[in-house]
Amino acid sequence: MAIKLTERRPWVLLPGTLCSGRVFDGFLGCMGVPEGNRHTVAMRHPCVDDYEPELTAACVYGAVVCGFSLGAIVAAQLADRLPAAAYLLFGLNPFPDPPEKRGGRLDLAGDVGRLGGAGALASRLPKLAGPDPDRARRLILDMADETAENIAAQTELALGRPGALDALSRTTLPVRLLTGTQDTTAPVALAEAAAQSAPLGRLVPLQQLGHYALVENPLACCRAVENSFVPA
Repeated sequence: MAIKLTERRPWVLLPGTLCSGRVFDGFLGCMGVPEGNRHTVAMRHPCVDDYEPELTAACVYGAVVCGFSLGAIVAAQLADRLPAAAYLLFGLNPFPDPPEKRGGRLDLAGDVGRLGGAGALASRLPKLAGPDPDRARRLILDMADETAENIAAQTELALGRPGALDALSRTTLPVRLLTGTQDTTAPVALAEAAAQSAPLGRLVPLQQLGHYALVENPLACCRAVENSFVPA
């Protein structure tokens, strides 16, 4: 099933933990998506099913669902239920949260409460790649402060989520799994498992970029997405 992303499609956006819709701005600017065509769904609910009504309403005809990290997890788990045209999933881990991550997630949530989003995240950020890592870091920390109030719901969502491979296996829509080759948070092997599960799935490695590829190099992400929809 081929689609043309150059058309003026609506885009439904699901950002990650301590991220706002700004994580997509540079990428969507490169893609030429008008601001009026962008609908961001904030990560403020603790359960995957809580997102389905808003996402279903937002997925008007021809919509592209684009998720990053925690947002990609929600999108993947609903991939067989939403009336979308395609899925773009950045930095996806399609498996349930491993028990060994529980302590770190709870520690982060506690630190956000004490220090604010930027204060808690600053020491936890991985090394950033791309042409301007300092700019990327500033944006990530700004978003963390903007969205700190949602950390409790995001933590519960991350800890309690089911795996997404079954839902991906049932979707008949094109699914692109985009992951930085230097991503240590959700390595390429995880995206590959998701791509293999989805009937129309395709892994798109983002060369020399990390987990925050969308803000590290928006133009490279744009080109990778566009090239992934060019017929072979």
